[in-house]
Amino acid sequence: ATWYTPNGNVGACSVPLQNSDHIVALSSDQYAGGALMEAHWFRRCHATLGDLCPGCSHNVLDLS
Repeated sequence: ATWYTPNGNVGACSVPLQNSDHIVALSSDQYAGGALMEAHWFRRCHATLGDLCPGCSHNVLDLS
């Protein structure tokens, strides 16, 4: 996983994302319009799929 700070910018979900939010950004091929999220990724962490990470490889999570 990688880490980023949204700094209030609007994410791929068209909502401003704050640094205090628990946000996951996925690669373009996994984002699928934000409609699909595999729950088993978050057995120990609760987060919202809220952004796109075009530079991320497949199966890489970018966390806020």
